[in-house]
Amino acid sequence: MRKHVYPSYERRHGEPAIPGDLDSLLSPAQRRTLEQAESFGWRLAYVRHPLFQTPMVIIARDDDGAFASINEAGELEFSPSLVLRH
Repeated sequence: MRKHVYPSYERRHGEPAIPGDLDSLLSPAQRRTLEQAESFGWRLAYVRHPLFQTPMVIIARDDDGAFASINEAGELEFSPSLVLRH
């Protein structure tokens, strides 16, 4: 998977919003869906990694400000059940 040019940092912990070991964190299904979404104008915004839970991939579309998440099974969720900080 390619490296992203715009790393931002999580405010509370100073950790990158997009971890360097992205390929090892995401399931194969999440990686496939992310690659497909990027071909439709979505970009990886950040990866949320709650303790003892699977990572949640958050993608964004800059043209209209839309956000979505990619669950462990690689399914897009356009109304994620979490509060997103911008």
